Amino acid sequence: MNEPAKNPRILIVDDTLQNLQVLGTILREKGYQLNVAQNGQKALEMAVNALPDLILLDIMMPEMDGMEACRRLKAQEITRDIPIIFLTAKVETDDIVKGFELGAVDYITKPFNAHELLARVHTHLQLRAARERLALLASKLSHYLSPTIYASIFSGETDATIAAYRKPLTVFFSDIVGFTPLVEAMAPAELTDWLNNYLNEMATICHQYGGTLDKFMGDGIMGFFGDPESQGQDRDALQCVHMAQAMQQRANELDIAIRIGINSGECTVGNFGSDNQIAYTIIGPNVNLAARLEPSADPGKTLISESTYRLVGNDVACSAHGNIRVKGIERDITTYWVNNT
Repeated sequence: MNEPAKNPRILIVDDTLQNLQVLGTILREKGYQLNVAQNGQKALEMAVNALPDLILLDIMMPEMDGMEACRRLKAQEITRDIPIIFLTAKVETDDIVKGFELGAVDYITKPFNAHELLARVHTHLQLRAARERLALLASKLSHYLSPTIYASIFSGETDATIAAYRKPLTVFFSDIVGFTPLVEAMAPAELTDWLNNYLNEMATICHQYGGTLDKFMGDGIMGFFGDPESQGQDRDALQCVHMAQAMQQRANELDIAIRIGINSGECTVGNFGSDNQIAYTIIGPNVNLAARLEPSADPGKTLISESTYRLVGNDVACSAHGNIRVKGIERDITTYWVNNT
């Protein structure tokens, strides 16, 4: 039986000295680090201080029994994920069920069988290590996804299969004015710190207003409102425009001029890609229009389409910009400036 790479720490809680000695001998021979407590209250204190990888907890103890100690351990955030195995001479079904309902993962009956004890301990330590590795991997993967998409996937609301559907969205694109000259004037390390700080500030604002950040494209940002969560088409558009105002304000504070283009309309949203790699994104003419509006905006300003203006015009101060022609669209586009706050 292969033990985990590190020497796990186990807290043994039993009011009988002989049981502590027997358990200690069995576990110490396998290289486990041990802490011991002889009552429930002491177990609570030691669990917080030592943060063991597993707790062996006697049920029948004076003052505070194992059931109450388990309940309190599971009620504390710092100890709730530590697996608990009950040590018991009681084998009644009701007691076993109660222990599982309180959060215990297993039970071992007295007198102890060394092989059974070690097998159960090993199994639950391995399971905890696997959960921790999975949680760490999930945390790392979360940085490659918008928080809204990450939450939707891990809650089961969004499936990781190639599929798409039509939905009304409000789409935004932004970039930094004069980015190329700035890049040429900075050392690589300085550029990395400066750009990442800016992108982090913009991403934070996007998430605060409930947007889905689709991707970074150098200094450019693409995102949308209305999926996977929507507050209604009007509210989604309004939140996007408020986000743009907040972005413009923060960029100005950072002494950075940015352009933002916004358009609302039906888009195709979903997972696109191959069997081995997919991306959750949006496509369609309304996405292209938002992308074309962004370079048409003046530095430090946000330009919105008529469809977005119809959704937000009663709630946000805007001024007419008139009709413009943008690349790839063979018709006049009526646009409006959003007044910065």
